[in-house]
Amino acid sequence: MSGVASMVRATMCWAGWATSRCSAFAARFPLGVRVIDDNPPEGFIRIDFDRGRPDPTFNTHIGNLYAKRGEKGTRDEFVMGFRVQSHMCNPAGGLHGGMMMSVADLVGTMGGGTLVGLRKFLPTVNMTFDFVAPARVGDWVEGRAEVVRQTRSLLFTNIYLTVGEEKILRASSIAKIPSGDGFTFNKARLAREEAAPS
Repeated sequence: MSGVASMVRATMCWAGWATSRCSAFAARFPLGVRVIDDNPPEGFIRIDFDRGRPDPTFNTHIGNLYAKRGEKGTRDEFVMGFRVQSHMCNPAGGLHGGMMMSVADLVGTMGGGTLVGLRKFLPTVNMTFDFVAPARVGDWVEGRAEVVRQTRSLLFTNIYLTVGEEKILRASSIAKIPSGDGFTFNKARLAREEAAPS
């Protein structure tokens, strides 16, 4: 086995990760990945997108993603965040544009929906993106939405991804507000293995 292949197959779990959690995360990637501790800032809770489903969805594969709720009516009412990992990066070592777009899409629909009091699944019908600056492995990225307009059937939002105070992505989103009850979301909760004992 070449040095590069053996290096790629090596999975490193740094401080803060239980061995079983690292193994489960790395098992999703046949060649293995270098995993660092997410170490989210205070108040962020890992989003469990699958809620016990046997077949993990796309959002689980790209994560871990975290959310926190702040005071109503403030820019922190809904914040999504994640620690940049190597599997989220492009060959040049920067956060991949596809990862940024996926997170911005979630911020626009989940965050925008939260800001206007909708608990429905809001499918995106249009998005535009401006890549402003790079992010690197180890950076903590946060996403926030601003509601531009809401009609009976559409929600218009602007989304910003930041590292600290620096904007790294600006996006504009239009999401469809389904009529009727449709698929609804519950509040983000801790993943099963991280949940506090009852």
